[in-house]
Amino acid sequence: MKRFSLYLFIFVCTSSFIISCKSDSYPPDNKVQDGTLHIRKKTDAQKLHPFVYPSPKARDIYQYIFPQLADFDPVTLKLIPVLIKAIPEEIKITEGPNSGSIKFTIEYLPEAKWDDGKDVTAQDYIFSVKTVKNLKVKAGGYRSHLQFISDIIVDPNNPKKFDVIFAKDYLLAKETALTIETYPAHIYDPKGLTTNLSLSDAGDENKLNEIIAKDSTLMQWADDMNGIKYGRDVVNSCGPYQLSEWVTDEYIILDRKENYWAKGSKNPFLIAGPKRIIFDILPDETTAITQLSEGNMDLVQEVSGAVFSNLQKEENSYQFLTPQLTKYYLIAMNNDSPELSDKTVRKALGHLLDVNNVMKSIDFGNGTRTIGPIHPGKNYYNSKLSPITYDVNKAKSMLTEAGWKDSNSDGTIDKMIGGNQTELELDMYVSEGKLGQQIALLMKEATASAGIKMNIIQKPFKQIESEHLKKKDFDMAPMMIRQDLVLDDPYTRWHSDHTKLGGRNIYGFENEEIDKITKEIQISEDPVTRNKLYTRVQEILYEEQPVIFLYAPSERMVGSDKWNMTSTVRRPGYMANTFTLK
Repeated sequence: MKRFSLYLFIFVCTSSFIISCKSDSYPPDNKVQDGTLHIRKKTDAQKLHPFVYPSPKARDIYQYIFPQLADFDPVTLKLIPVLIKAIPEEIKITEGPNSGSIKFTIEYLPEAKWDDGKDVTAQDYIFSVKTVKNLKVKAGGYRSHLQFISDIIVDPNNPKKFDVIFAKDYLLAKETALTIETYPAHIYDPKGLTTNLSLSDAGDENKLNEIIAKDSTLMQWADDMNGIKYGRDVVNSCGPYQLSEWVTDEYIILDRKENYWAKGSKNPFLIAGPKRIIFDILPDETTAITQLSEGNMDLVQEVSGAVFSNLQKEENSYQFLTPQLTKYYLIAMNNDSPELSDKTVRKALGHLLDVNNVMKSIDFGNGTRTIGPIHPGKNYYNSKLSPITYDVNKAKSMLTEAGWKDSNSDGTIDKMIGGNQTELELDMYVSEGKLGQQIALLMKEATASAGIKMNIIQKPFKQIESEHLKKKDFDMAPMMIRQDLVLDDPYTRWHSDHTKLGGRNIYGFENEEIDKITKEIQISEDPVTRNKLYTRVQEILYEEQPVIFLYAPSERMVGSDKWNMTSTVRRPGYMANTFTLK
C-alpha cells in the first residue's frame, strides 16, 4: 500500500542538544554594551542574498545591507525615495519602437556610493535586473515580478539616470521598478561576464544555452550567484550596515558603516542608530527570554501567546510590541496527490481543524480568521465569505460523498484509486513549534473520528523544506505567508505557470479561470474593476479549497527598557536601525 506523506512545517525549532553545543564565546558581547543591539532570531538566515534567497528569516537581516530604491515609510506606509531623488510618475510611450509601453524615469542620488567609493549608477541597476532575469540564477520567486520589464535605457548625459520600460501597463509596475535591491556590478561580476548579455537573452533559455556553450564562464558565474560565494562570502551593497561576522546557527553581526555616504540621513531606511546589531540564533524560547531577563538580549520576536501574556502580568520594565503584520497562516495541500486532487476531500479536511481553538490556544485569540490569500485588513478582502467551520459530521458526509468508506472494516476509510485500494492514511511531519504541534494533535483526533489514520512525526525544518516543500514531495504543510504592503498580485502563487518545481505554486493548483483573472489583475488600471477581480479570485479559491486558510495573527515582541523602540505594520514589525539608547 502506498502511503502519502503529510508534511507539516511551522517555524523551525531545533533540539535542546543543539542549544547546548553553542561555542564558549556565545553569545558575542555577552553583556549588552553601549551601542550594541541584540535581537533574537529563531533560525539562521542560510544566505544574505535578496534575489536568490528572499526568505523572511534572511530579509529581516539583509534589509539593513541592501536598501531598495524606494520603500514604504514605516509610519505613513507611503512609498518614499531611498536611493533615488524622487518617486517617478508613469509615462505612456506613444511612438517609437516602444510604442504602447510605459516607462519610469529614475535617478539615483548624486551622493549614493558603494563602500569602495564608486558611484551607484544605472549600470548597477541593469546588472541587478539582468541577474534576476537570468534563467541560470535561482531567482524564480523574484523573477516573475520583473517579467514585464523589457528594456532599461541609460541617459547618455547622466550615468545615474535611466528609463525603465515595461512592455505593458502592469498593476505593480512602479513598485516593481523601485522596490528592488541594487547590487554593485563591479563586485558581483568583477570580470564583466554579464556585461554584453541582453535582458531578453538572459530570459531566453535557448539563447542563454547557446551563449554558455560558447563561454562556460557565464555558467560558473551563475553557480557562484546561487551558492555560498555570493550568498555569504560576498555580501555587499549601499545600506547603512555591513556584515562583519557570521557563525552558523549561533549569530550574525552587522556593524554600522562609519564612513557611510548617507551618514546623518533622516531617511528611515538609511539611518544607522545602533553601532552594532547582533542577531542571536536561539530556537528555544525559554533560553531567549532568560537572556532577555539577564540583560543579554534586547528584542525577542515571535513570542508565544502564553509566554507573552505571563510576562505582561509580571512586574518588569519590558516593552510589549504587537503590530498587526500582513501575514497569515495556511495549511498547504498538494493538489497533485491522488487523495487530495478531489476538492471535496480538501474541503472535508478543512472542516476537521478547529481553527478558533488553535487561535485561542496559541495566540490567545489575537488574530483574525481568513477565507483566502487576501489579508483581512485590505479593503478588497471578501468579507461576504465565512471562514470554514469545524464540523466533523459534515466532514464525514463529504468524504462519503467522495467515495471514501471503510470497505475492509479496519477502521480506516479507503477508496479505489488507479485500480488500487488506497486507505486514507497520512503522515504529519512537524517541527517542535507549538503551532505545528497544536494543529497536529487536533487534526489527529478529528481525522481519527472521520476514519482517517494520521501519524505525527517530528522532523527538522530544513530537511522538510529542502527535500519536500521545494520538490512538492508532500501532501499537506502548514505555512506562514508574509505579504507586502502593495496591491496583491495573485499570479505568482496561484497561476498554473508557477506549478513547476521551484515555483511558488507549490500546491499544484490549476484552474483556467484563475489563470485568466490573475493576468487581468496585473494589467487592470481601474480600482473598481480590479477589486471585482480580487473578489472573484477569493470566491474560486474558497470553492476549490486548494489549501486550508487559517488566520492572520498579530506579532508579539518583547523588548528591553534600554532602547527607544517602536513597532510598524511594515514587516518584520520593527526597524532596528532606528532604535536609540535611552
